Amino acid sequence: MRVDTLEAYNIPADILAIWREQVGAELLPVQERAVKEFGLFGRDNLIVFSPTSSGKTFVGEMAAVKAARENTKVFYLVPLKALAKEKAREFQERYGKAGIKVVVSSRDCREHDEEIERRDFQIAVVVVEKMQALLVSKPQLMEAVGLVVVDEMQLITDETRGATLELLLTKLRIAGSQPRIVGLSAVLGRAQMLADWLRAKLLVDTRRPIELRKGVLCRGTFTYREH
Repeated sequence: MRVDTLEAYNIPADILAIWREQVGAELLPVQERAVKEFGLFGRDNLIVFSPTSSGKTFVGEMAAVKAARENTKVFYLVPLKALAKEKAREFQERYGKAGIKVVVSSRDCREHDEEIERRDFQIAVVVVEKMQALLVSKPQLMEAVGLVVVDEMQLITDETRGATLELLLTKLRIAGSQPRIVGLSAVLGRAQMLADWLRAKLLVDTRRPIELRKGVLCRGTFTYREH
């Protein structure tokens, strides 16, 4: 499926140009299935379960960017503060010229918190625990949330941090504003149970279009063990 065909889903031409330049002219299999079979640009909750390097992260990005351009407030949740900064920088570089304001928030990165509280953003990249803290201090933020993308959703199975994500998802699930949830995971046991709980469609794709190679780096020399 060519990126250009996404025009049929009301994706603006300038966004399509960015995607062609940054991602390529063709969608990967899991991305195509998300769009054509699972209504990525619709309103239903969705969980995408596919291997690392299969292209699932861009599924969440597509949903986030389309929603942002339609004036929906998007929270893009990640498990690590370093990942939050990296993802926010990537989004700013890609979509700043398209008029999408991207902010970031973590325990150590608070300079955009007032903007988030004022709802002065289109996409907020936030660490899970910080999102929970924001909703505790400013519960009215919940009514502003239109879409929540949860990257690395397998965090919910973590013994020490999973409960925070579960509580956050529970709040989103019962919120009066009924925000949409798109979850992305490479490793997720009992995925159907989670999808049922979130009333979400479940996309499972085991293909890995981009090959991963395993080897050992020793004294500057990389030796393949698996090709």
